[in-house]
Amino acid sequence: MASRLDWLRTCKLKQLEAIARATGINSSGTKPVLISHIQEGLSQPLNNSPNDASNKPPQQKQQRHDEYKIFSIDMGIRNLAYCQLVLPPSWLHSQNFKAEPKAITPTLKHWSRIDISLPSDPLSITTTTAKKPRLTESFTPAIYAPHAHTFLTTHILPHNPTHILIERQRFRSMGGSAVQEWTLRVNMFEAMLYATLQTYMAEGKWGGEVVPVLPSKVVKYWVGSGEDVVEGGFDIGDEEMVKKNGKGKRASLGAEKSKARKMSIVRDMVQNGSGIVLQGQAREMGDLVMGRVEGKRRADRGKGLGKFDDLADCLLQGLAWVKWEENKRLVWEKGMEALDILTASGTVKK
Repeated sequence: MASRLDWLRTCKLKQLEAIARATGINSSGTKPVLISHIQEGLSQPLNNSPNDASNKPPQQKQQRHDEYKIFSIDMGIRNLAYCQLVLPPSWLHSQNFKAEPKAITPTLKHWSRIDISLPSDPLSITTTTAKKPRLTESFTPAIYAPHAHTFLTTHILPHNPTHILIERQRFRSMGGSAVQEWTLRVNMFEAMLYATLQTYMAEGKWGGEVVPVLPSKVVKYWVGSGEDVVEGGFDIGDEEMVKKNGKGKRASLGAEKSKARKMSIVRDMVQNGSGIVLQGQAREMGDLVMGRVEGKRRADRGKGLGKFDDLADCLLQGLAWVKWEENKRLVWEKGMEALDILTASGTVKK
């Protein structure tokens, strides 16, 4: 299989780095290391349809999908954001990439934010777009476990997703030596989501795929890798971590700039209808994002939105992964020619 990618050895280091960034593959290292990363990333099975179950256990193969249903989760406790992107079954079919590649626009059907920190009955967890009075919070595993199960079985799994993207967490942020308590809480909830999903897969109750996504790769794809980008997996949407981390003051300016740019990108998408099609509940959220709320004074419009940066993060994470998979297929089918196509589209800079 690697012979199909032998042309990578003729590429310059900058070209290899560009291919890696465009496909969501680790872009650091020497030329041999980068070639190895790209070969490994592109040699993974690429599904021609959402029902390609060649790498799934037998008990999962009976589940059928008439479209790709991708849920993207931006991790958090008080502000966990998630969205649902839908793509047609022909999205990654190899025939779409052998001729002139045709862009397929994802449909955004759901876009919400929830608070899982309150010690209420987990069955009462609901989506929210507005701030609520703070109650006494509980962070015990006994509370988190049913919350994780309820979140997945109420908001995610009933839609029979083909892929669930989960923002990857780190124990340390921005090179700090201390492990923050809030970081441990989010990590614990992240692990519970994985454990719950693994249980459903092992029992044959769900046949999708769980994909961890590093925030730093998403930032590099949408914002770039300049000096104003915080690296190392730090969630630039978590203001509390910037404030609590003793070494966060120097990097907080870069984090704020990156956060503002990401929110601006999403607002432009919603306003211009570029890159996404909003339907159903997501259209209502889009109206909140743009302040288009009927029956309210201009000054009051958009006040129920809450923390928009988390909503922006989950959407950009999902869209970045969609683009990475498209670019992987493009590079796989087109080879060296893919660089010219990615450069012409603006994905890769000259």
